[in-house]
Amino acid sequence: MSDSSQIALIRKLYGARGDVNAFKALLADDLEYDIAEGFPNGGVYRGLDTTFNEFFPFLADFDEFYAEGDEYFESGDHVIALGRYVGVTKKGRKMQSRFAHFWTIRDGKVVRLQQTADTLLIARALERK
Repeated sequence: MSDSSQIALIRKLYGARGDVNAFKALLADDLEYDIAEGFPNGGVYRGLDTTFNEFFPFLADFDEFYAEGDEYFESGDHVIALGRYVGVTKKGRKMQSRFAHFWTIRDGKVVRLQQTADTLLIARALERK
């Protein structure tokens, strides 16, 4: 069974690792990112530029950080992805943390992410020692 176009879009989003232009091309200008409290820079971000300028700077604390989807579920204009964040901090600490992403798609682009994640493992990896 092949993926729906919406699940294929989210797989492509995760597959864009490090390719900012490919990643941005999949997102709507009026994007909303709702990131769990406790996650680095957690909060609600509205607009593509605001999201990139205010949320994504946390990546500077990592040599490597990406999201890997493991399971995908679709309902209407929503895709739910269960997966894990994988990273290596600038101090060489490796981490993995589970997440659930609730994506909303409109006209072939992502318009919203509601994220929940195991933030404790990320916080421990970033501890300032």
